[in-house]
Amino acid sequence: MLTELWESDAFTERKERLVDTIETEYHWSKGDIIVVTRGGGRERYRVIYAAVEIGDDGLKREILMMKL
Repeated sequence: MLTELWESDAFTERKERLVDTIETEYHWSKGDIIVVTRGGGRERYRVIYAAVEIGDDGLKREILMMKL
C-alpha cells in the first residue's frame, strides 16, 4: 500500500514535512518508532496517527510522526 510518512508539529500535530513515500504492507500502530537513515543522517520518529484512504486509485495510507 502506498504510504506517506509525514513529520508533524510537536504541539498542534499538523503535517509539516513529507519525510518519505513508500510502498509497504506493514501494519503501522500508534507508538511505533521509525528510524530514517539517509544521506549520512539519522532521524527518529514516533507514530502518533495512522489513517487509510479508499479512493478510485485504491488504498493510500498517511502516517503522522513526531520527531524524537
